[in-house]
Amino acid sequence: MHEKSIQTLEYPKILERVAREASFAASKELVLALQPATSLEEVRERQAYTSEAARLLDLQANAGVGPARDIRPLLARAAREGVLTPSELVEVLNTLRSAAQVARLLEKLDPEEFPLLHTLGEAIPERPHLIRRIEETVNEDGEILDSASPLLRRLRFDIRSATQRLQERLRTIVNELAPALQEPIITIRNERYVVPVKVENRNLVRGIVHDQSSSGATLFIEPLVIVEMNNHLRQLQIEERQEIERILRALSHEIGREAEALTAMVERLAEFDLHLAKARYSRLLRCSEPRLNKEGRIDLRGARHPLLSGRVVPIDFHIGRDFFMVVITGPNTGGKTVALKTVGLLTLMAQAGLHIPAEDGSEIAVFEEVFADIGDEQSIEQNLSTFSSHLSRIIEIVRQIEAWEERSRPAIRGERAHELVRVSQRTETSQQVPPILVLLDEVGAGTDPSEGSALARAILSFLLERRITTVATTHYTELKAFAHEQPGAVNASVEFDIETLSPTYHLSIGLPGRSNALAIASRLGLDERIIERAREFLGSAGVRMETLLEGLQSERKAVADERFRLSMERAEAEHQRRQLEEERRRLERERVRILNEARARARREVEEVQAQLARIKLDVHRVNLTRERLEQARRQVRQLDEQLELLPEPAQGQRQEEEAELSEGPLQVGDLVRVLPFGQNAELVSLAPERGEAEVQMGSLRFRVPLENLRRLGGRQAAERQSGSRSPAIVLPRVEDRAAVSMQLDIRGWRVEEALEQLESYLNDAALAGLAAVRIVHGKGTGALRSAVREHLAKHPLVKSYQSAPAREGGDGVTIVSLSA
Repeated sequence: MHEKSIQTLEYPKILERVAREASFAASKELVLALQPATSLEEVRERQAYTSEAARLLDLQANAGVGPARDIRPLLARAAREGVLTPSELVEVLNTLRSAAQVARLLEKLDPEEFPLLHTLGEAIPERPHLIRRIEETVNEDGEILDSASPLLRRLRFDIRSATQRLQERLRTIVNELAPALQEPIITIRNERYVVPVKVENRNLVRGIVHDQSSSGATLFIEPLVIVEMNNHLRQLQIEERQEIERILRALSHEIGREAEALTAMVERLAEFDLHLAKARYSRLLRCSEPRLNKEGRIDLRGARHPLLSGRVVPIDFHIGRDFFMVVITGPNTGGKTVALKTVGLLTLMAQAGLHIPAEDGSEIAVFEEVFADIGDEQSIEQNLSTFSSHLSRIIEIVRQIEAWEERSRPAIRGERAHELVRVSQRTETSQQVPPILVLLDEVGAGTDPSEGSALARAILSFLLERRITTVATTHYTELKAFAHEQPGAVNASVEFDIETLSPTYHLSIGLPGRSNALAIASRLGLDERIIERAREFLGSAGVRMETLLEGLQSERKAVADERFRLSMERAEAEHQRRQLEEERRRLERERVRILNEARARARREVEEVQAQLARIKLDVHRVNLTRERLEQARRQVRQLDEQLELLPEPAQGQRQEEEAELSEGPLQVGDLVRVLPFGQNAELVSLAPERGEAEVQMGSLRFRVPLENLRRLGGRQAAERQSGSRSPAIVLPRVEDRAAVSMQLDIRGWRVEEALEQLESYLNDAALAGLAAVRIVHGKGTGALRSAVREHLAKHPLVKSYQSAPAREGGDGVTIVSLSA
């Protein structure tokens, strides 16, 4: 991809932050070298790796590569027959252990849920024999163990024995020569045992002088009687050192033979840690995996620039369905450039396999090239150089696009063939969007406004004709008209709050931005005569444009408010529907329980009579029973049997019977139908097949129902309905029977005590009316009423949660309350 654009969009800064989440040098190296992929399949695989790593961290938060190190330089030296030190062997050992642990962890994962990580675990080479060899050779502190070889064990035993005999002999000498010694101690000089002798008593101790104190008062002498013992000890120590060197050389040679496999092991560990680093960064920024496409569609929902800190206002942005060029206008410092960078940077992040800081369901297109001309130079003195710099970048972008067109064009020679190719290319281009994203900030700025505007329009026309996915920012009014008139292009704007004279940073697509210069000037107190004079200079067309934009913004705000109101009403209706359904189910369960109890009671009575009749039959020969009494008992049994048959079957059987009697014929207005979700009968009032809906009348309740939820009643049931002889039905409570409660309580200007009293009553009424959410309008003011209301809501048992309304719906002056179900 275009390297300058990648730098402009600050993609390397993202990699630096991801690298902080990596555990060792090899994985940090992979992170910093991570480049956006241009293949849809590769991007999907990268995203899948990150998602699997995120799920793994949810299962095991401490998953990682442990104390692994980048031992590739050590492996290269060992492969060249170099000798590794004990501390380097410890690094190799820790890395081998980490690889074994990671391989076991990944192989235990469910292949269905973690297919990529499971396969990666199978690809990690394991060398358990090397782990055992190194563990037998060195300890965790890098010291050679006696178990490294039988010879080393014997030599160290001999060294300990020789040292013990030598020290015992020296202690005897020290006791004998105590008056001649500076101190009655044994010390070492030049790796040989000596005693400290006073310089004036030099002749009293026969031996070899190895050293002298800095003051010259003490000589360190090796007595002649222990020279052979010292020589024997030194010989053993030399043999020990030689054996250690042999052990290290042999073990290093063994590691060198496995250098290729161990290098692959380090690379697999680094790849695993790379995916974990991406997943940790995703959790840190609350990111999500985007949906991907190759058709140039971008749909960002609640997107945040990952490098911004503090309170970041998310934006919604979409392009690539009905249009492929967005021209953003609005005041300075309003967020135009941030929106531009957010689109570009999140695209690069997604193609690199990183999750993006946006809501679930966001979509990103995979581009082969991303070009960005975004400059921050605002100095008047540098206008010429700024314009030249921007123009140089645009020239480079145009050349790159033309080169892409050449690569995509079939190789046909000849003038006529070239003309045919150009025609076919136009046809093909009108159907597909080239995989190129262009981001232009303040296009045409830095020069004469009329010439800059004309140049900007020509550049955008060049991109528009080639269906290049383009996002541009500008202050030119002519470009607003261009985006409005040209098919495939659309205006967008960053909003500005005239009341507070500050940007809201919200991005609105479909509406051009206003300059707000005159409105700001009026708000700041500039003389109205000057503002009116400015309006005259602006011209009637400009004034009409500003008035039109103001009206459009007001209309859009009203539509947004209406949409919110409808969504609240829809939520309330859905809540009431769920309540009705639950009530119907409860009544059905109660009906089934009562019927079952009645049947059980009847069966018990029948069984008692049958038992009594059996006893009568057994005693017929022993008891003087008349034929009349026996016949009377039999009649009683038959009556109970008849009563038992008259009892309804359980709900399941009855439901199956009723379903069998439903007619499968076409629905017609006036039919009696069964409303399946409610299990009730109703009359069909109207049909709307094109929308798949019908309107039914159930008692006094009239509502719309999807056609698939209706069944026409069979002949017997319809006849019963017409004749009025049908069984009593369960009457569900109607929405109209509930008390009408407003979805909003306005307490602005109230005293705190009165407001809280009214709030308490309102919450109770709203809960009884089944409202799922309500709005409390308390205003901003000093914040005292808002604090009292929210403190009351925090302790209220009917309140599930509460939050400030969005800025366009009142912000901190309105609290949206969710009520417990």
